Amino acid sequence: MAWRATATRRFFHRMPDWLQFADKTVLDIGCGRGITCLHLARSGAKHVLGVDIQPPNNALDSLENEPELKERCEFRQIESLRDLGDRTFDMVLSQDSFEHYADPENFVHEMAHRLAPGGLLLIGFGPLWKSPFGGHIDFITPLPWAQLLFSERVIMFERLRYRPDERATSFSEIKGGLNKMTLRRFKAIMASTELECLYFATNRSDHPAVRLFRLPERIPPLRELFASNVYSVWRRPA
Repeated sequence: MAWRATATRRFFHRMPDWLQFADKTVLDIGCGRGITCLHLARSGAKHVLGVDIQPPNNALDSLENEPELKERCEFRQIESLRDLGDRTFDMVLSQDSFEHYADPENFVHEMAHRLAPGGLLLIGFGPLWKSPFGGHIDFITPLPWAQLLFSERVIMFERLRYRPDERATSFSEIKGGLNKMTLRRFKAIMASTELECLYFATNRSDHPAVRLFRLPERIPPLRELFASNVYSVWRRPA
């Protein structure tokens, strides 16, 4: 669980400093073991609901270690956000998962629907599809942009040597799925909503390589190839 705690700290470190969680109601989508939910409760959130398609057993186990947070943390297994009825929240989180959504165009609108007027949607994820390691195949090859240089058929054939239990024929079929999210597509998706952008940043990382990407990213024809990640905050009009 240490890696998840590290990922949570990294996620919020890459968000703007002005974010405040005290007395807020928060929806954490894809909560997993509930580490982010506990972090939000410790940060003063009034109530945090963590939802996932998996049973919340691990999240409940995490909560047992901090019983003082039980009244402010809730975990539910759901099939879709529609299972939440009419509930809305001051904040909705999409942490390190946007490139995995099967239908991101529609899912963004479902997330926005969960925001109370004036509520904030936090989306942070990477790597983007056209960035050097956007194919999530660094366990196969260290070659950057391999997902763009080789056909999907060739990559899936080679991938079977390392993941024989999956037998995927496309990136959408691998465990967790990949929707090939690009920077251009993400911007278009968010532009289709009524949400106001309060914060938008790319290449948010302390990694030396990602810091080097910031220079070529400024050149419009190269931006898609060197924008590694996106961190953003969007507000529903009050």
